[in-house]
Amino acid sequence: MSFIIDTEHGILSKYFPQAGETEITVPDGIRMIDREAFAGCDNLYAVWIPEGVENIGQGAFRNCKNLLFVKLPESLSRIGIEAFSGCEMLGQINIPEKITVIHDGSFMNCKNLRTMELPKRLEKIGDKAFCNCISLKKINIPEHVKYLGIYAFSHCEKLTSVVIPKGISRIYRGTFFSCYELRFVMIPPNVEAIESMGFPTTTVLHFQIKNQLFSVVFGSYTRLIASFCQPELPENTEIIIRDFIQKNDSGNLQRFLECGFVQDDSIDELIQFAIKNQKYESQVVLMDYKHKHIGYQQKNWEL
Repeated sequence: MSFIIDTEHGILSKYFPQAGETEITVPDGIRMIDREAFAGCDNLYAVWIPEGVENIGQGAFRNCKNLLFVKLPESLSRIGIEAFSGCEMLGQINIPEKITVIHDGSFMNCKNLRTMELPKRLEKIGDKAFCNCISLKKINIPEHVKYLGIYAFSHCEKLTSVVIPKGISRIYRGTFFSCYELRFVMIPPNVEAIESMGFPTTTVLHFQIKNQLFSVVFGSYTRLIASFCQPELPENTEIIIRDFIQKNDSGNLQRFLECGFVQDDSIDELIQFAIKNQKYESQVVLMDYKHKHIGYQQKNWEL
């Protein structure tokens, strides 16, 4: 027998590779696959896990480097930390609907993982959950997800686009670090901050404030994006506008002004800032906005 099984509690504690055995079916009656039960079994190419299994323990299939296929049952409700990490040949896997958490490092270093279906009820994607999945091209993050972990998708070098769910309030350190092909990210309005190295500098971030759509290239806009938490506050409003002026980004500047956060003579200081920095396109946008929405008065600007 190639398994050690606690039949009383329905726990598969250990699998021992057999000569010439490349495919296995976990026996019926198992409720849990224990931690590291299959870890390092390079002989396995395919594993069928039957209905009734509810828990796959920590590192259960860690470093099964030739594992190509795993059938997960709908009864499964937990996938442990680093359960499938280092399964380098695993190309596709569908996560059952009862799973609400992808734990830390669950699919880390699955270098051949190209597609994955995540369950609609998913609420959390842990730290380094998909780190170094260098072949992953697309992932749909379910709308109920409220947490994306540190370095959760770092080094997913083929990932091209991401829509951040509305429940996310913070993008943590390195979440999409070194995702070199990432070109499109849609960020919901309630994101409060983006920590350092959250995105590669080539990424274009698309986000909304008061139904106004903004698009900026990440990198030097770190402070700007982090300020979008409460743009109604005067100090944040000034930071945002000054950053747009410095980049002479008249399109985003105009859209931001149309959000209505500037309704007083503080715009005169911003016009003066644009003049001093010789950002004449921004100066025109600011003066036009003042004329239309605040009331234009002749002023001797300091040139």
